[in-house]
Amino acid sequence: MSAREPDVAVGGENTKKVSGMPSRGRFPQPGDVLASRPTARVVIYEISVVPTKADLVAMRYDDAMERVRQLARVLSVDGWYTPDHTHFARIASHRN
Repeated sequence: MSAREPDVAVGGENTKKVSGMPSRGRFPQPGDVLASRPTARVVIYEISVVPTKADLVAMRYDDAMERVRQLARVLSVDGWYTPDHTHFARIASHRN
């Protein structure tokens, strides 16, 4: 893994730990920031604080991931991405 690749912990049926990320939880906890796609056909990313509805929308993947990382850092929580609401990838880790 190169120095430029982000730390990601993947959660789901075949859970695995990647790049030394602490194993706190495999799924978003209340208060965590989550980016998701409402459907597989729509390229819009909804950004919300778990368990509330989306407050923000991003039109590009990179923009959504950056916004999740920023919000997670400000709120001192973890940031997550899910393409299907079944599998979750931790993209930021700031929870104490």
